[in-house]
Amino acid sequence: MRKWLEVVAHILFWSGSAWLIASGFSIQAHEIELIDGVETVKILRNTGIVYQLLICIFISLIAFYTSVWLIMSNSDRQRTKGLIWFLIFTFVCLTALIYTVTELRFFGSAPPIPKQIAFGIAFFYFAIALAYGFIKKSVFDAQRHQQLIIDKKQAELNLLRNQLQPHFLFNALNNLMSLASASNNVKLVNSFDKLSQLLRFVIEDNKTEKIVVSKEIKFLKNYIELQKLRFEDGEVIIRFMVSGGFDKQKIEPGLFIPFVENAFKYGTEPEKTATIDIEFDLSKANSVRFKIKNKKMISNINGSGLGVETTKKRLELIYPDRHHLQIINSDDYTVHLTIYTQ
Repeated sequence: MRKWLEVVAHILFWSGSAWLIASGFSIQAHEIELIDGVETVKILRNTGIVYQLLICIFISLIAFYTSVWLIMSNSDRQRTKGLIWFLIFTFVCLTALIYTVTELRFFGSAPPIPKQIAFGIAFFYFAIALAYGFIKKSVFDAQRHQQLIIDKKQAELNLLRNQLQPHFLFNALNNLMSLASASNNVKLVNSFDKLSQLLRFVIEDNKTEKIVVSKEIKFLKNYIELQKLRFEDGEVIIRFMVSGGFDKQKIEPGLFIPFVENAFKYGTEPEKTATIDIEFDLSKANSVRFKIKNKKMISNINGSGLGVETTKKRLELIYPDRHHLQIINSDDYTVHLTIYTQ
């Protein structure tokens, strides 16, 4: 409903302002007639000037929405300087086109419209475009920030609601680990230890807004080790590679696990050999690059899964214009995710 109201407001603005400008600046003469002692004033307008004014308004309309689009597309404060240059370029193109309209005679003997009127029209619409664009951008950013706060509060509420169960499992695992240690079953002890570390991450580390990427990588490795218990030795080959030394960058927790879950869910089958390649590039101080690749064992997959769709929304909320996600869904399912941490 709000969008329709905005569209109607734009239509009324352009039609109303165009009518006022075209009717006000196209007057060529006033004729006064005296009939039976009654004075009648007749306004004469030049059709050629009307068309020239409408051309100027149409050019200004294009510049108007180009400027608004540039402002709305600029979500990174670091690109403000580039935005200013783009807006200046738009205004220069606008004035150049308006100048052309005032110099060339498009409509026969009709006189060209005065330059001060033409440039006044261009400046009027461009100034309104800037005001409208920056106000709309400010409102949009405020709404997005408010939505992020609401989503985080909801996540915290869900965490509190489910906190009892992880704590119970965590304490129960500690008891089971002590029993497993007494049985001298090293594999069982290690499995309990990995699961205990996963729960510790969910209960303790996941409470903070940001965690260092090294903890996230450790969490993924523990998860992978537990998943491998479902398969025989050699059925699932994991190639996990971490390059670069900037592993203290802070990121939102839990952004990579849905892609790893998908790889095990759709890229592995019992009694078949599967390979999952996982790479973290931490060679730059301001970005974390993640890649995962696996061959799809199940071909009739529609979509990316609920976890991946939720992660997309989280990335849009938390890292707007500070991330790049590419999913290639062919014979090999490949995910490229870059997060800019600064």
